Amino acid sequence: MIARIAILVSVLALAGVAQASDAAAAGCQPAGEMRGDARRGAPLHLQHCAGCHGVDGKSEVIVMHMDEPPKDQSDPAYMKTLPDEYLYLVICKGGAALGKNFIMPQFSDVISDQDIRDLIAWIRTFSGT
Repeated sequence: MIARIAILVSVLALAGVAQASDAAAAGCQPAGEMRGDARRGAPLHLQHCAGCHGVDGKSEVIVMHMDEPPKDQSDPAYMKTLPDEYLYLVICKGGAALGKNFIMPQFSDVISDQDIRDLIAWIRTFSGT
């Protein structure tokens, strides 16, 4: 259930901002297949997400200004509660837009729709969900 969800997936600006308008143009409206190419999502995650979520999604990192670290993305029981559409929205709109931690920024204007889908596919590999 989305109301019980507390996932934070942090993505910073990519060097190639040219694709960013894809997510913005979509208005952060998840539709169709939510999972892209996990192989493409792996380097995106390592470069932009691992600082807060850990290389393996276990969030065993210290993040300043965060009262509580992100949830363990390798926990299958927890990850089964998170629909792909929610992961898409939190990456696209940021945590505050979904009533979650403001530390998770909005990236609809910095990464593409396809990058978000690739990240979702990679994040799912941590838990096998």
